[in-house]
Amino acid sequence: MASASPLSLSSAADLTDRSIQKIWLKASKLHQMTYFDKYVNVEKGVTDYYMKDSSITGLGEATRITEQSIITAEVPVQGNDQTYTQNEFGKMLPFTKHMWKFGIKKRDLEGIVSELRAACLRHKERLCADRLDNSFSSTYTQTEDSGNFTATISGGNGAAMISASQTREDGGTDWNNRITDGSTVNMDLEYDALKAAHRTASLIRDGKGNKMNVSLDTLIVTKGHANEFRAREILGAIKAGGKGSIPDSAENAAAGTPSFKILPLPWITTNTAYWWMVDSSMKGYKYGLQLKESQAIQLEGPHTVFKTGEIQYKATEMYDLGFNDARNICGSKNTNTA
Repeated sequence: MASASPLSLSSAADLTDRSIQKIWLKASKLHQMTYFDKYVNVEKGVTDYYMKDSSITGLGEATRITEQSIITAEVPVQGNDQTYTQNEFGKMLPFTKHMWKFGIKKRDLEGIVSELRAACLRHKERLCADRLDNSFSSTYTQTEDSGNFTATISGGNGAAMISASQTREDGGTDWNNRITDGSTVNMDLEYDALKAAHRTASLIRDGKGNKMNVSLDTLIVTKGHANEFRAREILGAIKAGGKGSIPDSAENAAAGTPSFKILPLPWITTNTAYWWMVDSSMKGYKYGLQLKESQAIQLEGPHTVFKTGEIQYKATEMYDLGFNDARNICGSKNTNTA
């Protein structure tokens, strides 16, 4: 819905019912801890409506020069462009004059206005998580109260965030960031899949075909689902070193892969079995998801409608979300199939 009638005495009669001694504001507190900034690079202070980033590659390797021969020349290659367009997000909270005076203020519920900021934070968390939720696609349908729309979420090379066909800037062989051991693709989250994730990352090449040394150290899973619990079991065995055995597994010990951090993400809503690993040291403006912010959350109000006395508060912010280069992340659908 695009708009709503103001909160009135008739729609919240309990607030003026003197027989009810206590009334609480009950709302989700999930926004009190932020998750998006753990895997998204946030750039604040953007001043342009359109913002475009690009890159230029380095060089390959030096070559042998025989006596009196001509040295081999090489030039860098232009990288991919990605454009970020500022979008405004917000929410308004309207009250009738009577409700504000005899309901909200009387019951000391002015804190309900802070829910506007919380609504903005919740939306931002969901948008960021949706990029992971749909990371194997280049578009998806975004559901909004103001109406649904198609969101294009491909990177600078036109591919999805997780893809076997990530084109290389110099036109060389495509690189892949779908987790695979070379045979099975989109491996389910077990100890062998963690090994495969590191194998997949080790094969990622830069724009000139050089190995990059991507070091995966953070595992992202859906909070409260099977992959979180399995990841904790595996991690416990890894931390126990050679003495650690993985429950219900053929692996007798789990000392063969590096330890990792678990980021259990509560905002994944559809593809809850998907999982990803990222190199947190590469989180920055060059690689991975980017949030370009031109306006932080601003609370405005109260505004009074002259004819009716309606009191309005609103919160707005402006940013765009996307990525140019996904070389810091690998992902799996957890299906053991392409």
